[in-house]
Amino acid sequence: MDNKRKYKPDYDEALRDEQLKWFEERMDKLPQSMQIDAATHTANLPLTVRGLMQTLRSNKPSVTFSGYMETLLKIKDKLQEAGI
Repeated sequence: MDNKRKYKPDYDEALRDEQLKWFEERMDKLPQSMQIDAATHTANLPLTVRGLMQTLRSNKPSVTFSGYMETLLKIKDKLQEAGI
């Protein structure tokens, strides 16, 4: 299930902005907690998403921040699977 999308170390501002907009439109629908992947759990998903969004918004797209984007995309995948 988690292998639908391949990790890409590069992303651009258009992809970043598209993802940030998607989350901004759904912040009030986020569950409180989530098992993001086998190794990652958050007890406060809204706080986690806001932190990821702030980091991505505050920095130019680069491989340095691609892990933040990947985590946000994993969260989006799980939310979409749940019908959000």
